[in-house]
Amino acid sequence: MIVLTILAVIVGILFAIGVIPKLMDKRSLNEKEEQAASAIPVVNTVLAKTAPFNESATLPGNIGAMQFATIYARIDGYLTKRMVDIGDKVKQGQLLAEIDSPSADEDRSQAAADLVQSNAQVVSALATLKESKAQAEAAAAQVTRAKADQAYAATTADRWNNMAKYGAVSLQSRDEKDRSLNSQNASVEAAEAQKRAADQQVEASAAQVRVAKANVGAKQASLAKYKAQQGFKYVVAPFDGVIVSRKVDPGALITAGSQSTTQELFQMAKLDVLRSYVNVPQSLSRYLKPGAAAEISVSSYPERTFVGKVTNVSGALDPQTRTRQTEVKIDNFDHALLPGMYAQIKLTVQRPENWVQVPSNAVIPRGNNLEVAVVRDGKAHYQKVVLGRDFGDEVEIKDGLTNGEVVIVGAADDLREGDPVKPSEIAAQ
Repeated sequence: MIVLTILAVIVGILFAIGVIPKLMDKRSLNEKEEQAASAIPVVNTVLAKTAPFNESATLPGNIGAMQFATIYARIDGYLTKRMVDIGDKVKQGQLLAEIDSPSADEDRSQAAADLVQSNAQVVSALATLKESKAQAEAAAAQVTRAKADQAYAATTADRWNNMAKYGAVSLQSRDEKDRSLNSQNASVEAAEAQKRAADQQVEASAAQVRVAKANVGAKQASLAKYKAQQGFKYVVAPFDGVIVSRKVDPGALITAGSQSTTQELFQMAKLDVLRSYVNVPQSLSRYLKPGAAAEISVSSYPERTFVGKVTNVSGALDPQTRTRQTEVKIDNFDHALLPGMYAQIKLTVQRPENWVQVPSNAVIPRGNNLEVAVVRDGKAHYQKVVLGRDFGDEVEIKDGLTNGEVVIVGAADDLREGDPVKPSEIAAQ
């Protein structure tokens, strides 16, 4: 009996020690849960801020010369002199090489002789024209004289015919005057025919003069052509630049032309101004305009940044790469940069749209959409957004959010639309 009493006391003590405190703790926990359920949750927030209007991208590009020329010969012959070599700086019009071409010299001499002959033919044709005009003038005078004799013969014949009616003169005398008139009429016709022939001769002589003068013009053009060809014996620089390649030496046979089988003489480039073509992505190209600034970096000068400017922008995008070809002009007065260098080109554009920027963990993916939770009137609201650029810890919002809105950062999964929240600014903390 005593043993049972002792066991009952022990069980009571253990119950008091183990069960009663647990019941009290559970009650306290339930009270805390009820308090927490009725409290407004605190959320971390930031203010959406305006994103920078400048947008930049660094793109690869190859540097090339703004002016580059491959120089070929314009005349056949042998190279007698070469005045420059690779690396030489030359001025526009400077003599680079001389070509010996005896055939061009002979052609010019022949053309000069033909011109002298043509000028002589003009002199001869002018003399013939002068003689023809003199003959035409003599024929005209003969016509005038014949017409005067004709008029006299007509008057005389008319008088004799009147006198013959009254028997004042014999019929034979009248007939003689009529015959004299007929003879003068024939003389007038002959003189007029001779004058027409003389006039035609004048026209023919004038035509010969025109032909001779035209022949002189043709010979002068031919002589000018051969003079120009002779000028091709002297190869000159087309612009200020640097000789980047030399392919011939004195004594080499030179062939005129620029066919694929023809050996070029020199290659030269203008280094004061260089250019580079870059392929700008579609997202950036819409804001790109001629005159935009560019920064050029090359590995040969890691401590230096070169300045460039956009000069031309393609009117269409490459459908394969969705990029827009852009030409950048680079000033290179000290000739530090060289054609063929690889460069990194940074382009900066001005974006007109007013975008905002928020932390990346403020964006919540929901299905096929992206949303941001904002605090309005003490409640949480979700709204769809369209992203711009992603900077890792921050992102740009192109649409769906305005500057100054209170954005919830790291919203809880159980936060629902319209739930009351208490914002706590991260920046203030």
